[in-house]
Amino acid sequence: MKVSSFQSPVSGCRKGQYFSFDAIVAAVIFVLTMVMLLSYWHSVRTYLDYQASDLNSEATRISNLLFGPPLYSQPGAPCDNINRLGLALSYNDKRIDERLLLCPALADESALKSGLGAAYNVSVVVTDTYDTSKQPYKLGTPPDNFPSDLKEVAKMSRIATLHTVLGQDHMATIDVYVYR
Repeated sequence: MKVSSFQSPVSGCRKGQYFSFDAIVAAVIFVLTMVMLLSYWHSVRTYLDYQASDLNSEATRISNLLFGPPLYSQPGAPCDNINRLGLALSYNDKRIDERLLLCPALADESALKSGLGAAYNVSVVVTDTYDTSKQPYKLGTPPDNFPSDLKEVAKMSRIATLHTVLGQDHMATIDVYVYR
């Protein structure tokens, strides 16, 4: 009677081998994946904290206010008696009225700040992107003249339609700066 020789598949392994190559590769991939997920989580959390700061929420509130019409204390004098500032033609027509941008009272920073009910300093720059020969309209202190000792600046940019004095509609950008 002949006995067949049976060899175990484990018998070819060397003693002392605890991990195979594919287990080591899987562990490295797992560690890299965990590091990437933690990095992504940290960046999202930091971005949300930045977005929730006081200046950013104030810039968002002010940019939304600008797309409403102004409220006047006395009708008939559009530049002089503005209680609450807004640049739109009406609540239904959100186009920006260029006549309001030409008001000299809005160049004053304190008038702009009180007209918007802002707790921080505010500057608004409206740029006509269609007619590039026009200088941008700057309400409040222009960004070029900001004090050098600023602690924080938040900028909100919006796209709008500018209703010009000539009755044309142009694309424009509105940049709202809130700073302290």
